[in-house]
Amino acid sequence: MELKVNYAGLLILIILGVAAGNFISSWITAKYIEADIETASVKISKTPSTQAKKSQQAIKKHPKSDIAKNTPDQEQLSEQRKLDDNGIRFTKTCSEWTVAHKDMQTQTSERGMKKHCEQYQDYIRSGSLPHSN
Repeated sequence: MELKVNYAGLLILIILGVAAGNFISSWITAKYIEADIETASVKISKTPSTQAKKSQQAIKKHPKSDIAKNTPDQEQLSEQRKLDDNGIRFTKTCSEWTVAHKDMQTQTSERGMKKHCEQYQDYIRSGSLPHSN
């Protein structure tokens, strides 16, 4: 009894197997990345409140600073700026760079963190937006 091999069917079967394997691998990778993003977003959402507390403590330690000399009106404006769209955006960007710097510890991440956190502080203090490059 002679066994005939159907090469076309075998080729199709191999192609389907490889495609299914790639699909499953991609799906697993996507789920893994999704979990990492979820973890990072939780970290980032906690960071602004931690930074705000640290900033307030720093202000209390240095009562002679310009920020501590704010009048009630200036403090109210600062609080409003923290809660407006730009303030929230600057807070998020500063927090993301801070988390990135804690994770990577590179000069680039440090420069980015300093730049974006300074932009946030400038905006809260004066209301000035950074110039677009």
